[in-house]
Amino acid sequence: MTEEERLKKELNRLIEENLRLDEANQRLNERLIELYILYQLTHQLSLSLNLNEIFERTMALIQEMLHIEQYSIMLLNEESGALEIRASRGLPEEVMIKCRAMPGYGLSGKVTEQVKPILIEDLSKNKNFIYYPESKFNKGSYLGIPLLAKDGKVLGVVNFHSSETNGFAERDIKLFQAVSEQVSISLDNALTYQRTQELSNRDELTKLYNRRYFFERLEKEVERAKRYQRRLSLLMIDIDHFKNYNDSFGHLQGDIALRELAKVLEKNLRKVDVVARYGGEEFLALLPETDKRSAQRVAEKLRSAVEKHHFLNKNSDAKAGKITVTIGISSFPDDTRDAFELLDHSDKAMYFGKAQGRNRVCAQLPS
Repeated sequence: MTEEERLKKELNRLIEENLRLDEANQRLNERLIELYILYQLTHQLSLSLNLNEIFERTMALIQEMLHIEQYSIMLLNEESGALEIRASRGLPEEVMIKCRAMPGYGLSGKVTEQVKPILIEDLSKNKNFIYYPESKFNKGSYLGIPLLAKDGKVLGVVNFHSSETNGFAERDIKLFQAVSEQVSISLDNALTYQRTQELSNRDELTKLYNRRYFFERLEKEVERAKRYQRRLSLLMIDIDHFKNYNDSFGHLQGDIALRELAKVLEKNLRKVDVVARYGGEEFLALLPETDKRSAQRVAEKLRSAVEKHHFLNKNSDAKAGKITVTIGISSFPDDTRDAFELLDHSDKAMYFGKAQGRNRVCAQLPS
């Protein structure tokens, strides 16, 4: 081998080695970027157990670091069983509000049903999928990844959309899965915390709000009413002769009646109203944006609904007994501008109603 040939061979070897080093360096840089993204995501999401804050931080980090054109997070609504969009980028608000998906239906629904990622490289070939009529993402590609709790339960789905066909490389998919895993952990922790907080605010027997939570809401609603010059009313609801009911049918049947009564109250109140068990056989209802005359109509509706309700015997299909309630009313600012005076006023009005014969609504105090 001549010197020239030897040098040429050595040069080629060095060129090949340099290419391998460049490729290795590129892979290393890509891995460093991935680790940095995951570190930032983990750090930011660990700072809060508030769902809305987690959504906001996740959306911001995806936007900043992954450069996805459109993406959304959907959570399963435990009551309806439907997937609902809780956060998104690049999606019209009216679409976000209306969009629902049941498990097994649509791409998001398929992700929850199969509990594994779904990649559609060309949406134009997927005839069963229409994102929304005006969307440019009815073409391009889609990646859906399930969000899973620690026990494997499906929490929801992360949807990624690209306007380009084959818009997700294999490397991207692995990174997006890792991102989704971190989001899953944070959402699982936040939902667990939320459920714990919710339980701490509930009465164990009736599942209505407890008095501690009610007092917190009462003070807040009174302050809001003062600030914005709004009206609100409070109802004190007491079961008539409940001791006699317990003596006749037993305390277990009495507990069943309290649970049934709680459902009757909830059914006949608005979602914005706050109904709570005050203690024993007493209940409270806070009615925002409600003046005294309107509160009297609501109270009469509740009184009538309880009187007509058939409280069943736990041991048979027969009626357990009739239950009636007396309801006292107080209103802000007509009666007082103080939260606990409002409570005291409704309590006194309720007892005045009892003195007049029970099974009635009373908004007056004895003169």
